Amino acid sequence: MVVTALLSLLAGVLTVLAPCVLPFLPVIVGGSLGHGSRRRPYLIAGSLVASLLLFTLLLKVSTAFLHIDPRAWAIGSGTLVVLLGLVMLFPGVWARVSTALKLDNAHQLLDKARGQRSETLGAVLTGAALGPVFSSCSPTYAWVIATVLPASPTVGLFYLGVYCVGMAGALLAISLAGRTLINRLGWAANPRGWFQRVIAGLFIVVGVLVATGLDKDFQAWAVDRFPSLAAFEEGLIPSAEVAMPATDRGEIPNPTAAPELTGISAWINSDPLTLAELRGKVVLVDFWTYSCVNCVRTQPYLNAWYDRYHDAGFEIVGVHAPEFAFEKVKENVERAVVDAGIRYPVALDNDFATWRAYDNRYWPAKYLIDQEGRIRWVHFGEGDYEEAEQQIRDLLGESGDKATVSDEVMQHTPGQSPETYLGTLRAAGNDVTLVEGNHDYGVAGDPSASGHWTLGGSWQADGESITATRDGAQLRYRFSGREMYLVMDGPAGSRVKVEVEGGVTPGGEHVQGDHAVIDGARMYRLVSLPEVTGGTTVTLTFDEGVRANAFTFG
Repeated sequence: MVVTALLSLLAGVLTVLAPCVLPFLPVIVGGSLGHGSRRRPYLIAGSLVASLLLFTLLLKVSTAFLHIDPRAWAIGSGTLVVLLGLVMLFPGVWARVSTALKLDNAHQLLDKARGQRSETLGAVLTGAALGPVFSSCSPTYAWVIATVLPASPTVGLFYLGVYCVGMAGALLAISLAGRTLINRLGWAANPRGWFQRVIAGLFIVVGVLVATGLDKDFQAWAVDRFPSLAAFEEGLIPSAEVAMPATDRGEIPNPTAAPELTGISAWINSDPLTLAELRGKVVLVDFWTYSCVNCVRTQPYLNAWYDRYHDAGFEIVGVHAPEFAFEKVKENVERAVVDAGIRYPVALDNDFATWRAYDNRYWPAKYLIDQEGRIRWVHFGEGDYEEAEQQIRDLLGESGDKATVSDEVMQHTPGQSPETYLGTLRAAGNDVTLVEGNHDYGVAGDPSASGHWTLGGSWQADGESITATRDGAQLRYRFSGREMYLVMDGPAGSRVKVEVEGGVTPGGEHVQGDHAVIDGARMYRLVSLPEVTGGTTVTLTFDEGVRANAFTFG
């Protein structure tokens, strides 16, 4: 994903630096030469990005209705990228193709756009006209077609956005700096120069990897040997398993006003609230999501604090920010609230508006606010419960008995397997090449190491989950720890058979005999062993329609 994103950025830049486009830019962007509106470069860049986004998204939507085997997509897109690299190595070939197909006629659109009397309208039309000029004159738009069409909507939009950033950034830089920058970029714009040949070589290598399916093997190898690479990719999406920086936790020496709750789509256990209404109370804003095991392990402490200190002027607002799509459904969250015994107000932050207002990055995250509405203490992740309660007591001026926490607190096990996502967007530890869409994986093999998993039978994969498309689909995971949990959903009454290596009884709370029965979208507790294991293989056999998102452990 990282390599593809970087190449998408370079492809966007190279689109602007195409030899047949570059000479026109000083004329197109007028404002960079000292005349015309200062808004002109921004209007052109914005309308160009909008036209390319619209065209590519329409193309993506139209192909979504074509039931093409995912492997065919991979071979086709890989071949297209290889051809792109070859064209960049031999630029004369594209020039002859462009002339023979009369693709250079797209420049006529620019002449019409520049002829508009309204400067604003002319700038907008110029940007829109640049779309077909760039896509026909520069072969690097083929990179967008090859990466966006086969990908899931989320990943495809990400690559398209990175491409547009590179393209718009290069266009604006040239627009604002003018001919001086153009002259200095000769080494990058030269189609026979070393820079474009290096990029061409990268395109060819990536294309071969994609077409042969070796790109997935390379990703698995890189994740195993370069943990920082996986951390970077997961950093693109909110993650519950990020290391907590010491400087971002603890007491705040210079308290600042807490951001207001904003963009809340619904409330549970309460009418809509604002922090302004709660002024005069000590408020704990807790960011959570109901399938996150870290949040589940924290929940008994939150309930205990609420029961003990609510009458003394303490309030908790649970801001529910969903990690998976099914966690946006109010009914699912309502059920989770009941199951967890939560009685305090819960706000559904489905669009992450309040999350962004707090510049938050973690599940769970706690922000303790004093009676004047100032943030006095923060904490990310699990643990430090005694310190948290003491901070609450200090702000309330409490000196009586402390809260009583339930004995049913789930525990973190040292050395346990890491949280493991199963969707293509963040999959890790997979010993099989995970294919977007429907695919038959044959017979499930044995995982190669602890923290690794394999698939067998028919599955459909998307960005955040895998779904069994036939009865009997299998997943084998070798885990370290004592307990195994899996976030799942599916048709009510469908089942997942749980088999532990050596015939050991699964023991999970949600397993009756050797089956777990699906009754909603949530985290299921599948395995609970008598003692910690350093590596035990669990085989899960799924009914058709059951969807799995992520494993967590204890």
